[in-house]
Amino acid sequence: MSAPMQERPSGLSRLRVLAADDQPENLELLAAILGDEGFEIRFARDGVEALDAIVGDPPDAVLLDVMMPRLDGFEVCRRVKHQRATCFIPIVLLTALSDVESKVRGLEAGADDFLNKPFHRAELLTRLRSLLRIRALRDELDSTESVIFSMVDMLEGKDPRTRHHSLRVAALASATGRALGFDERALQDVAFGALLHDIGKIGVPESILLKPEAERSAEEEALYRSHPGLGRRILEPISSLAGALPIVLHHHERADGSGYPSGLAASGLPRAVELVAAANAFDLARIGRGDDLEAAAAALAAESGAGRFHEEIAGELVRVARTLAATPSFAEMLPVPVAASGGRILVADDSPTNRQLYAGLLETEGFEVEVVADGAAALEAWRAGRPDLLLVDVRMPGLAGDEICRRVKSDPASAFLPVVLVTAYEERDSRRRAVEAGADDLLVAPVDRLELLTRIRSLLRLRVYHQDLVRHESVVISLSAALEAKDAYTRGHSQRVGDLAARLAGELGESHEEADRLRLGGLLHDIGKVAVPERVLHKPDKLTEDEFRQVMTHPMVGWEICRRLRSAQPVLDVIRWHHERFDGSGYPDGLAGDAIPRPARILSVADALDALTSERPYRASLSVADGIELLRQETRRGKWDVAVLAALDRLHDRGEADPRRAARL
Repeated sequence: MSAPMQERPSGLSRLRVLAADDQPENLELLAAILGDEGFEIRFARDGVEALDAIVGDPPDAVLLDVMMPRLDGFEVCRRVKHQRATCFIPIVLLTALSDVESKVRGLEAGADDFLNKPFHRAELLTRLRSLLRIRALRDELDSTESVIFSMVDMLEGKDPRTRHHSLRVAALASATGRALGFDERALQDVAFGALLHDIGKIGVPESILLKPEAERSAEEEALYRSHPGLGRRILEPISSLAGALPIVLHHHERADGSGYPSGLAASGLPRAVELVAAANAFDLARIGRGDDLEAAAAALAAESGAGRFHEEIAGELVRVARTLAATPSFAEMLPVPVAASGGRILVADDSPTNRQLYAGLLETEGFEVEVVADGAAALEAWRAGRPDLLLVDVRMPGLAGDEICRRVKSDPASAFLPVVLVTAYEERDSRRRAVEAGADDLLVAPVDRLELLTRIRSLLRLRVYHQDLVRHESVVISLSAALEAKDAYTRGHSQRVGDLAARLAGELGESHEEADRLRLGGLLHDIGKVAVPERVLHKPDKLTEDEFRQVMTHPMVGWEICRRLRSAQPVLDVIRWHHERFDGSGYPDGLAGDAIPRPARILSVADALDALTSERPYRASLSVADGIELLRQETRRGKWDVAVLAALDRLHDRGEADPRRAARL
């Protein structure tokens, strides 16, 4: 599994750059430029030394000379970009070669950018900062993906027989797909689809998941068979997983039409889907036969003989299975991503010739292009169409390009929208003004075709990563909701707790922003229960000591899950400490009094009241009045914050303390 992004203070003081060049004077120049900006610099003097340094201790970015001894920059770049562990490190090629063929070769090797020697200091720093922004977002996205994979793995880990099932399916399907000649895009879809194929089971009660198929009632079997559709709905917001969604939805289909949920037959069953379906069937057969590989192979062969899988796929899958390690790692399974193509670009230029040239070039490369002739039209088109990137001439009638950029970047919804300014005049202050306006790049006209395309594709990654990051984090919230929605006793609990906690925050004089944070904290506070067996969570009798210890793990598990999510940073204290008590009797850290952050003290009261006023397997629900009276008694004994209980009393006096009423408002 990918590691979380390295924590560092704001600014660039700890960002590490590897500079590789066989000319000492060039390294000295780079050291002077980057050192003045606070970067930590390491050096390599040939290609082999550079590759060893990158793989051994990956830097945040690499500046790579093309012409070096032992390995040239093209080959170093190619090797770095073809390994998952290093493929997201930004690489800028520094070259004295100005021919287009060399630049194309560098891009084909995976370079993120290139600069011609001698380069300008400002241009180098601008390119580097832009790529580091992309890297930071990619790291956050990687961390968020790992959260989703972790939840699947924890769900499977509740049953020792199914622990790492999805991981094994992904390893088997990916290796078989490679042997069958699948292209890189298909292999990426196979890997993600296989890793996430059972994510919808988070919405199916464990009592059904753990029951043999032959023992399920018709109603239970229908609920079990709903998991592929739920999985697709959970993941649907993430555009980068679009190719994996058919696998998630159809991994129980069969070539003879006997599968579910759609009864697809061979003609409608894509090879990637059938491959994951076969790998899933093989691993389930292996689990059911005591980890006997040959027995599982015989079972798959029987299914193939009955027409449920094509012999080519089943036969190759069994051959590959005999060569694989028993339990691969997540790091081995995550593919090197295939760059997405296309995007919507808004071009603003008062020259008809330039508009025609840009439109022709970009449309030929697969982009959707809208052109406008002045600044006012550019702003109107941006608001109406929400493009993926703006390409704006600096000097236009009405609004200048840098002013358009400033207005776009001042909108929080467009903070990560890439803006490229183009100027026909390389004035001394033009780059400074572009940076002050928030531009992501400044190009001098006439713009080189290859350079323009390189800049656009690089910046579009920034846009896509940011969009996917937001969507990934929304999926984590969806998983939390699905986790509790399958239980009639807890359905809606997290939303009610968040809503009531927000009301309490308002009553205590907290800001609207703090109230919104508590709503989010409510949605996520119990997400760690994904690791607690449902038989323990729903036990109608008193818990044993061991069972209670299992329940007590959920705040820390939730904190571990969410600490890698950018959107969850403001509510980590709520997730970790919502079971602490004012008298120090809570868990996991035994905090007391003001040592418990105030948001956690607020949410813990809302959580307690909703639990008291909800029916549970082990007791009937209390009325709101009776629940608050019990909390008052406990407050007098020191369990709850007096100020928070006083705020709850005031809400109750106004008829606003009922958690269910709060959820409806």
